[in-house]
Amino acid sequence: MKVRSALYLSATAAVLMLAASAAHAGGPLTLVSTIAGCYDCLAYDTPGLAISNTTAFDFTGVSMTLRGYQGLNNGISESVSLGNVAAGTTENVIWGTDPFAPGFLFATDYDDEYGGTASSGPQPGCILGSFYCAFTGNFQVTFTATWQNPAYGPGGTPISSVFSPTHNVTGGFVGWEGLDPSGLSETAYDAHAGSIAGPLANIYVGSPMGGIPEPATWALMLVGFAGLGGALRLTGRKATAAA
Repeated sequence: MKVRSALYLSATAAVLMLAASAAHAGGPLTLVSTIAGCYDCLAYDTPGLAISNTTAFDFTGVSMTLRGYQGLNNGISESVSLGNVAAGTTENVIWGTDPFAPGFLFATDYDDEYGGTASSGPQPGCILGSFYCAFTGNFQVTFTATWQNPAYGPGGTPISSVFSPTHNVTGGFVGWEGLDPSGLSETAYDAHAGSIAGPLANIYVGSPMGGIPEPATWALMLVGFAGLGGALRLTGRKATAAA
């Protein structure tokens, strides 16, 4: 009986962890506000974000982390603190806080930061084999803050959003970084239209969580489900023997 109970508890814990990991992948969420993407409209040849606080309560301790997942910036991570976004206002995040140099995700002219490097040169899809053509690589954005809504207590509640040019609320690729889906610069996506690409992300109540469980979580789930299956088989055998 003790073994069987332990197995059931293990399986239950795994299921709960899966549910928690999938919270931002379609579970019950509380929508707070939105983030829009913009290329070449806040500053020339650079991406930008418009973080909207359409609520009656401030966003405090706002921060944003970028993580490159393609090309020459693959695996690079960089964060910036944005302070507060007051109720009813919009915070425009304009790139260019880092020098025009390889390896900076907030670099001036982000899409062109590898111009003239060994990675540059004629590539399929490049505009006339431009000097600035390179597989710079798109990045994922993680937004975090505290929403000072008293309904969640005197300290407010964490809010967050995770998105990228490919995985966002539009359901398709949005070239708001000036790069194509493979992370290549100097293509048709480097169009200086100066327009808002539209809402890229929703801000929800809760800490950022990926939609795909980490390997350790999968391992625990497998152990849990295996334990549950073993317990059910043991129960079935005992019932058959008793009969």
